[in-house]
Amino acid sequence: MTKSSVSEGPIPEGPASKGPAPKAPAVALPPWSIDPADQAGPAPALGDLVRAAAIRWPDRQALHDGRLGLTFAELEQRARTLAAWLAGQGVGPDDRVAVLAEKSALMPVLAVAIWKCGAVYVPLDGTAPVPRLRGLLDRLDPRVVLALDDREPTADGFRWAGRTELDGILAGPAREWPTVPHRPGATAYIIFTSGSTGEPKGVEITVANLVAYFGNHNEILRFTPESRVFSLSPFHFDVSIEDTLLPLSLGAYVHQFRGVHAGAVMRAVIAREGITHLIAVSTLLTMITEGGRHVTRENFPRLEMVMTGAEVCDPGVINVWKDGLPEVRVINVYGPTEATIVCVAHEIERVDPERVSAYPIGRPLRGVTARIMDDGTEVHDPDRIGELWIGGEQVMRGYHGQPEETARRVVEVDGVRHYRTGDLCSYDENGDIVFRGRNDDEVKLAGRRIHLGEIRQTVLSCPGVERAAVALVPRHGHDVIALVVMAPDRAVVADVEKRLGELLPSYMLPTLVAWSPELTLSSTGKTDEKPLMRRLAEAAGETSATRFAFTPAGDVEAVDEDGHA
Repeated sequence: MTKSSVSEGPIPEGPASKGPAPKAPAVALPPWSIDPADQAGPAPALGDLVRAAAIRWPDRQALHDGRLGLTFAELEQRARTLAAWLAGQGVGPDDRVAVLAEKSALMPVLAVAIWKCGAVYVPLDGTAPVPRLRGLLDRLDPRVVLALDDREPTADGFRWAGRTELDGILAGPAREWPTVPHRPGATAYIIFTSGSTGEPKGVEITVANLVAYFGNHNEILRFTPESRVFSLSPFHFDVSIEDTLLPLSLGAYVHQFRGVHAGAVMRAVIAREGITHLIAVSTLLTMITEGGRHVTRENFPRLEMVMTGAEVCDPGVINVWKDGLPEVRVINVYGPTEATIVCVAHEIERVDPERVSAYPIGRPLRGVTARIMDDGTEVHDPDRIGELWIGGEQVMRGYHGQPEETARRVVEVDGVRHYRTGDLCSYDENGDIVFRGRNDDEVKLAGRRIHLGEIRQTVLSCPGVERAAVALVPRHGHDVIALVVMAPDRAVVADVEKRLGELLPSYMLPTLVAWSPELTLSSTGKTDEKPLMRRLAEAAGETSATRFAFTPAGDVEAVDEDGHA
């Protein structure tokens, strides 16, 4: 598609649509647009992410969250007004601005405004416990903290603006602010992920990383100004950049779903909004699929692409979409936060009805290299397993304030920086990469990256705990986090649960918690988790209880919250 061929036709009717946009003078699209010809010249300022769309289609609906909708002109003007206010608070290049994020049409306004100041966008989980947020803010030392509610400030020493103040700023007189360009090597955003040391890791992604990602991944996504994207991801999760900020940069429409995660509800919204691009982690895609009988053109009238990733997807779910909508592109992707959202992709062109293992994750995007390493040697033989190393222009700058951890995970090979993913992979007979598992205890649940070591370290910090075992176990058809606390005193378990609730986000809290009065050690002196978890999973599968205790004989019995059988 060339600049002159961009359609300005009508947008499908719906609650988030205002119809055709009036024509405006043509402006150059940014270099991450879908046309390689648009990539000539210097990179634009990141704060001008939606400026081209705002000039070309000012009255076109940009996004809607079910409550608030914004046109591209409104999005751009609100971002300018907020940027002027932020600058007045002293925010400038390389300053960090933390956002206590929630699913809202205001989030892109905040991100773009921060970038207009040349600053660093840091979305944090607004639902996280106060002590965890306080610890992250202390590490970040942000210039300003923005909250989309009116909670009391979580920490002192920062300029804090809650929802009422933000609404007042945005409802006040429109203000102008000249966008401050970032240096290519400057940090664009920081996303925190679970860490093996018990401390979250802040992944620093540069402007160059992000601009490269936009172009590289859109070769696969194929967003156009006519695309209509269904956004499910929370804003402290980097997929929100893929399903919200990238399409907005191209003039596409985004519907931010903030309703109940139920298959029928999500399908109804997808049909009503005329969604063309559906991006969903395996758990949510399975909910939308709901057995497969609903995957018809009638229920998905405009759908062009389905993409899943962030966790292993049941091949049966993928087969349903390719069988039910054979003309729809179905894509399986892979990408750690450290390699900028998505770096490997595989399109399923033909259904494999006999497949029981996951579909491949595929091949690297343009600008990305992938190596499978075994004991320092790159392997190419099919089915030989090694650690996946990702290299090239999407590899992060490093972990914020953790240079030792950065040095451990980022290595240079043939002059190219690579991120050691910790993921075990192999090639198949076609040369596609296949995900095989992890070389540590990092797991994925509902697309969220959880390092079980962070849970373990938090438990071990409680007085009275001698050992702790943490693992994923199957329960009633789903994987859940299970914890066994080994301590002489059963009362310690209540202290452990209280501490976990204070320090960890809800999605990291164990579903099953058990107490064991004795240590179970392997021959190496380490906690022998496998037999503990096997017995716990067997007991949990026979009851709806979530609290258990091991007897001296090794049996497992359900207990109430006070620890009584």
